Amino acid sequence: MTASQRTHAPDPSQDALREPPVPDTYLLFGTPVHSNIPLPELPRLPDYQGGAPAVAIRQMAAGLAKAEDFHTCHEWRTEQGRLLCRCLRRDTDYLLSFPAQADFHIEAGGIINCLPAPGVAQGLLRHLLLNQVLPRYLAHTGEQLLHASAVTLANGKTVAFLGESGFGKSTLASYCHLNGAQFIDDDCILLRSGEGGLRIVGGVPTVRLYPDSLRALGHNPAGFAPYAQERTDKLQMSLSGQHTHPVMPPILHALFLLGAPGDVPANGAVTITPAGGQVALMSLVRGAFNLNPADKHTLRQMFEQRAQILAEGLPVCHLNYPRSHRALPQVLQALLNWPHA
Repeated sequence: MTASQRTHAPDPSQDALREPPVPDTYLLFGTPVHSNIPLPELPRLPDYQGGAPAVAIRQMAAGLAKAEDFHTCHEWRTEQGRLLCRCLRRDTDYLLSFPAQADFHIEAGGIINCLPAPGVAQGLLRHLLLNQVLPRYLAHTGEQLLHASAVTLANGKTVAFLGESGFGKSTLASYCHLNGAQFIDDDCILLRSGEGGLRIVGGVPTVRLYPDSLRALGHNPAGFAPYAQERTDKLQMSLSGQHTHPVMPPILHALFLLGAPGDVPANGAVTITPAGGQVALMSLVRGAFNLNPADKHTLRQMFEQRAQILAEGLPVCHLNYPRSHRALPQVLQALLNWPHA
């Protein structure tokens, strides 16, 4: 069923006009989020008294936006050409459409209306909302978000791992966490200039791993459940009960660019080498979340923000190592020794 089929109706249904459940307030990337959709993956703010939150989420049973009133700005597709998501725009409103899954109508001012396709589970709806829609919307407001994982190591240094899907970000972050590191996030981080340097904020405290990594790292499989996203064998475990948000987010000490699994030195060693300025900048740009990549103003702002990050002195390094779980102790030791190794 297409976006236009789901969102075009002669009249809004009575369900869409019905008074929504009383919303709760949650915390995502340090941002209060008001939602009438329960979001158990996030910490709740039961006594929130901060006024109007930055984002308000509501689930609709029928669309009040007609897709034909929007124009397509951008499409995200797999290498094989399969459509993953379509971004449509109408003035200052956006419509993110995930085929056969859900539509999200984003109104100016941070109101996000969610319309799941028939039969779509709440877990998948929350996954799209928390890991796709909200990061893209927050990036559109000027926040700096990266598709990266991050931990604070036992020596007190906070590091982030940036790389394409399948390069091992989650596995490396999880291994560090199991060996004394404080977990921040395994998929998306927010960077914000603050007192003392560039600070890092995590989003959804969830670990997502393939079954072979889960077993090899020694996790208790009882804590994991099937990942809500379709077409993946990953399992996930929520850390919300053992994850705390510090009053002052930690300073990011280094960003490591994970090489492709095949880019390993001939001797199989773990290597950490500085990344050139142009390489570092383009990696930060490629790893960014965008609501509308076709918007030239947004792209220019993003380039300027990423260039400022590098100008402030954030070390960016290539990290290459054999993609074997047996190599992870050496990788962790190299991270602990950096930059003196």
